[in-house]
Amino acid sequence: CFMKQFAFYLPQFHRIPENDEWWGSGFTEWRNVKNATPLFKGHMQPKVPLDNNYYNLLNKKTVVEQTALLHKYGLSGLIYYHYYFNGKTLLEKPAENLLSWTDISQPFFFCWANHTWYRSWEGSKEVLIEQTYGTESDWEKHFEYLLPFFKDSRYEKKNNKPLFMIFNSEFQKKKEMFDYFEKKCIENGFSGICIIETCENIDNMDVQQKSKSNQCEYLFLREPTVSRNAYIKSLRYAPIRLIRKLKRLLCGPYVIKFNGNRLFDLMCCYKLGNKSIARGVFFEWDNTPRHSIRGTIITPPDKKRYLQYMDSIKDTEYLFINAWNEWAEGMMLEPTEENKYKYLEWISCWKANDKLQGKR
Repeated sequence: CFMKQFAFYLPQFHRIPENDEWWGSGFTEWRNVKNATPLFKGHMQPKVPLDNNYYNLLNKKTVVEQTALLHKYGLSGLIYYHYYFNGKTLLEKPAENLLSWTDISQPFFFCWANHTWYRSWEGSKEVLIEQTYGTESDWEKHFEYLLPFFKDSRYEKKNNKPLFMIFNSEFQKKKEMFDYFEKKCIENGFSGICIIETCENIDNMDVQQKSKSNQCEYLFLREPTVSRNAYIKSLRYAPIRLIRKLKRLLCGPYVIKFNGNRLFDLMCCYKLGNKSIARGVFFEWDNTPRHSIRGTIITPPDKKRYLQYMDSIKDTEYLFINAWNEWAEGMMLEPTEENKYKYLEWISCWKANDKLQGKR
């Protein structure tokens, strides 16, 4: 079975009343992107979409064009962030529109971003909307919302089980909730539900044990978080950590930078033969449009490093890419004025080389 590559998809490119209230009238992700400024010499901000394509995700033409792009470069589909707060949905319209636009051949599934929203972009812990999980009657409402998506032929399934990723894998009643989802899926003609739990900060042995013992079918190593956390824990980083602590103490907040090639070197070293582990990949990161001087930058890896990493995980069943359109975090496969179609071309290049070498 050849590797399937899905990219995370942020739906925050259209107006909603809540964002108008929290961030100002007319807010979408593009506001932070357009308002970004260089914070040091050589800092490439703002990031500009190719041909100034500041799209609205409620526009069907945009979704048609995005779908054509992912097919052209060999991606398997998109992972829609699903914002559901015990009956309250946010940014749900792009997925709901896709469900009704049956003529668009876009494979997809959900990542439930099941975390509380804070005003963290401004360095505040003020709660904007809290995540709670309720009881079985609440789970039933959630499942009934999800069911039409699960039944859609474009929704990704593994052995007749709809994929459902969870961002925060540690919460009370998790087992009871997903046992209920499993039962409801079977009642509706599926073989169960395929839960994917997100892992951000564990060593290799922990990954092996958790993937064997947990109720989830896949454990997803989210990048760049896993490799960044591993690098921060390494002995090599110890003097850097000390210098950065002193600098922050003396000078206040400042942008933290990491070398993408070093993180890819770590990613290549994970020897994980377990089929229940899904791998991740990223290309670069710059969340200063959201966090300004409190932000983090990860420099792009070399193409050679990327190809080496992909070869090292070639037998992985699922690869999850961060991200299709995280513009305010500097993670986007979509074409930019700076890079054009660079990272999409890398993906296409590896797939073509892999096919030529007869690896799948």
